[in-house]
Amino acid sequence: MIAFRIFLGYPLEVGGRCFFIKSAQNKDNKKCFGFAFNGRNYLGIVRTMLRRGLQNFLWYLVLIIPGIVKSYAYRMVPYILADNPNIGSKMAIRLSDEMTDGHKFNMFILDISFFGWYLLGMLALIIGVLFVLPYVNATDAELYLALRKNALEKGLCSNEDLLLDVD
Repeated sequence: MIAFRIFLGYPLEVGGRCFFIKSAQNKDNKKCFGFAFNGRNYLGIVRTMLRRGLQNFLWYLVLIIPGIVKSYAYRMVPYILADNPNIGSKMAIRLSDEMTDGHKFNMFILDISFFGWYLLGMLALIIGVLFVLPYVNATDAELYLALRKNALEKGLCSNEDLLLDVD
């Protein structure tokens, strides 16, 4: 199961994040799930996501609260990889940490705001949760776009770092 999560789940997760980013920007999102499995993209994604998972696991070993805080700090890594899968694991994790700096509590409140939707989904024999997940993912994509814009304005990264087209 762990190998399945690492070698198939991580690329699919990044592909899903790419889908929601492109959808939020009204761009063509048809090739998002496949791009994660293309040549060098695959290895960069697997390496970075595995490193993020290991670092987060180590923070949870320290204590639960630091683990939760770091999970919010590393939350934007799949979105960063959706923009540039070969950015490098250190750069992606560092950029995610800097992007979420000062926003972690607001991200926590955003997650709490979905509690009622999840509860309703559970009452609908758990099938309702499947209808809530796209809404949560679309909201997280919008959050990433706002944090990315903020990071670009602050100079934490450049358009070239994220392979963004200059409009």
